[in-house]
Amino acid sequence: MSISAQPNPGYVGGHVTVSYTVRNGGQALATGLTLTLGLPAGLPTEPLPPGCPGGTCQLGDLTPGSSEVVQVVLSPNAALQTTITATLTTTGTDADPGPHTASTPLQILQPQIVAVPPIGKPGFVTSVRGKDFPPGVPVQFTWQPGITAAAAPTYPAADGTFAGQLLILPKDELGPRTITASGPGFSPVTCPFLVVTGTIGPPEEVQRR
Repeated sequence: MSISAQPNPGYVGGHVTVSYTVRNGGQALATGLTLTLGLPAGLPTEPLPPGCPGGTCQLGDLTPGSSEVVQVVLSPNAALQTTITATLTTTGTDADPGPHTASTPLQILQPQIVAVPPIGKPGFVTSVRGKDFPPGVPVQFTWQPGITAAAAPTYPAADGTFAGQLLILPKDELGPRTITASGPGFSPVTCPFLVVTGTIGPPEEVQRR
């Protein structure tokens, strides 16, 4: 028996598919098989597969060399590091009655963004930096209130980080606003920004008038 989780790490607001593979590596028919899913407490899931009420699955008979796969889709809503387990038992024929166990580690990441600097005047371009994002997925920036300048999406590197740019339009409104980063495979995340009148000079400092 084996367990795999894809993607791993997963991301808050995305989905992780956990596959439990039960294989008959013996020379005789395996019958009376029960698979108990060891899912982390409090981790939301999509509806469990048919035949798995309460996380206990009654499997069909397995001929020598055959296998059966049970899949569960997780919908993580918080960052965590955990272990997914499973136990396989039989009440019927099995050359190795077990119980058989398997496990796999699982990490769930919470994407985060920050504006550097978090303050600027109309016409200024701020840097939006992110970490713990799904690598290679398109991340789009918007903000409210104010007008979001059209821009190509930013793509996180293999380590889940990025540094994108967001333009404050020259005649846009002043005051506090919220930057939002959104894309496939994670829930939108935000950070604050403040638009002010003033000048920006090294090292990225704003002097209000």
